[in-house]
Amino acid sequence: MEQKSKSKLLISTSLDAKDELEERLDRCVALVSSMINGVSEREANDALNAYVCKGASQHEDVCLGLFTLVLSEPAQAQKCYRDLALVSRDGMNIVLNKINQLLMEKYLKLQDTCRTQLAWLVRELVKSGVLGADGVCMTFMKQIAGGDISAKNIWLAESVLDILMDQREWVMKSSILIAMSVYTYLRLIVDHHGTPQLLVLRQKEVDFCTMLLRERVMERHL
Repeated sequence: MEQKSKSKLLISTSLDAKDELEERLDRCVALVSSMINGVSEREANDALNAYVCKGASQHEDVCLGLFTLVLSEPAQAQKCYRDLALVSRDGMNIVLNKINQLLMEKYLKLQDTCRTQLAWLVRELVKSGVLGADGVCMTFMKQIAGGDISAKNIWLAESVLDILMDQREWVMKSSILIAMSVYTYLRLIVDHHGTPQLLVLRQKEVDFCTMLLRERVMERHL
């Protein structure tokens, strides 16, 4: 079936109705691009800050525009994330809510680039200590399908695992995140048993679950 080429976020066909969320995000990208393209970084920051000061609606539009650029333009991701951190006045709540919405409602339709960038963005939010990043990690984990050893599902399982392992101390601060991580990866260990190409990933999952369970037991004895 013919695919539309315009969409940078969602995979769609010529028969699909226009996606309202994507149209909204495209408008936000156009708005932000008009402020940051062709000017110095200082001028871009001034323009973005002046615009978000106008009100809640303008603040949301700029945050969503920068968020969408992070997902759709990997080369600009670092700069756009920096800008987002500077202009966000709600502790990244708008962005966290939109990540959750995309993961729960649109994950299977997301372009591969956007999936990769979502993982990158979640890692950055965790590293920055953004309140609520644990909830986004759990939503990400919920997208890992049980009994599915397709390349995309394996990529997702490993990407989330890498974030959790890299940010181990942060994970240990959240009992609910620990519980869900153990539940998710104990199930995946079973799925990945007996598949030679998944041996390395399965061992990482075993090591991760063992570490979490051991540390929890030790904490209870302190």
